[in-house]
Amino acid sequence: MEYAKIIEFPKDKSFRKRLQDKVQEQKAALAFSIASVLLMTVFVNQWMIDNANYNSTSNALKGDRQVASFEAANFARDVKWEHDLAKRLNNSEESLSVNLAERPTMRDELVFGYLQGRYGMKIDQGRIASLDFIDAQAGEHPLAIGDKSKFLKNYAAAFGEAFNEVSLVSGQNSKQTQSYNLINSSKVIVGQANFILDQEGRVQTIRFTHE
Repeated sequence: MEYAKIIEFPKDKSFRKRLQDKVQEQKAALAFSIASVLLMTVFVNQWMIDNANYNSTSNALKGDRQVASFEAANFARDVKWEHDLAKRLNNSEESLSVNLAERPTMRDELVFGYLQGRYGMKIDQGRIASLDFIDAQAGEHPLAIGDKSKFLKNYAAAFGEAFNEVSLVSGQNSKQTQSYNLINSSKVIVGQANFILDQEGRVQTIRFTHE
């Protein structure tokens, strides 16, 4: 079977830590951008004020009231533009904060929570095809999943398959492998989960087949 997507996750940080770091980096970048834009607008407006004052004085001496009126209109228009820009930037920051505050998905909870980021995930047509232990070089060990039926039912939504019942497959189990049928509400087998274990009974790989 060819997989449409392969996702391998970093080993050195937890999901929550990586998410917090990303939020902080984006907030810092946004704050710097806003500060830069506002600083530039203040500088430009100050230059325009000085220029307008100079032109107004010069025009008053020359008696050219039409040019002074034109400069005043331009200045009022630019002040309005600055206020509109500040409002849009504020709305964009609020929108970013809302997006960053979104809760992790069930799949995030599975891979980064229960599995502690130790397993790489392969996706096939939007469903998890396998979970493979990847942290051996970092000194980590595979996880021992005691009640595999409960584990599968708890994270059914993350696997991308509609099932609410799990049944151990007889005749296909050993110290290194355990297989479970995934059964939907109509009592139809919709897939199978195959656990490959190490000598300590810890889970090296979980492979899914879908009907």
